[in-house]
Amino acid sequence: MSLQYSFEITPNIDQVNLDGLLELNPEFISITDRNHDMDNLLQSVQIADYIHSNSSVNVIIHLTGIDKDEKRVQEMIDLMQQHDIHSVLALRGDKLSQKDTAVTFPHSDRLIEFIKQQYPHVNIVGTCYLNSSDEEMKWLRKKIKKGCTNLISQFSFDVSDYVDYLNRIQIDTPIWFGIMPVISKTQAQKMLNLTHTTAPDELNALMNQREDEFGEDGVQYTAGMIDEIKQAGANHIHLYSLNNAENTKKIIDKI
Repeated sequence: MSLQYSFEITPNIDQVNLDGLLELNPEFISITDRNHDMDNLLQSVQIADYIHSNSSVNVIIHLTGIDKDEKRVQEMIDLMQQHDIHSVLALRGDKLSQKDTAVTFPHSDRLIEFIKQQYPHVNIVGTCYLNSSDEEMKWLRKKIKKGCTNLISQFSFDVSDYVDYLNRIQIDTPIWFGIMPVISKTQAQKMLNLTHTTAPDELNALMNQREDEFGEDGVQYTAGMIDEIKQAGANHIHLYSLNNAENTKKIIDKI
């Protein structure tokens, strides 16, 4: 099976970069839930309308459960349905304030179950985590059992994390492996800090370069990771586009 790829964007993407990403013909584009509110969804819906009008690319909207009750989830999915959006990425989400008590949907499997019961025709995508513990694998199987049809993984800068996961995972559900492009030295360091991870040796060597030398080598590093993951048996790649079509195209062209 040839490699398929998809992109993640945020709702503040500009039209030039959105058009550039659509020209690359991804299997789907997922739109993040930055602020977990209706205003953010309205912005995402406008983007989805544009994608539907200008391409055949499917749209997936991120939907968090930690900050919502059943009524709000229904309001948001009803709005998506009105705009021909029939796929959601169901997430627990991170707390944005002390008000996010996660009373209704303390785990994403509860959100998946509710959506499947209320909207059986909606395609539900879930998340999975590299280096998962046995407990996390148990929750993953619950999500699949309750209606999750595809998975998107977290990202790593170490290709061995993906290969190890492929070797130990025992599910048939398609996994779209999340890839964070290594384009900017500053951006890469920021992501390493946010995820509290250590860069592998090859990336460490790149981090010793000057910022103005980093770009092309970073593209090659990212494309090399994807090639290794493909060789290990992966068929689906989910690129975090960072709303940048030019850099995304550079990576796709090298795969």
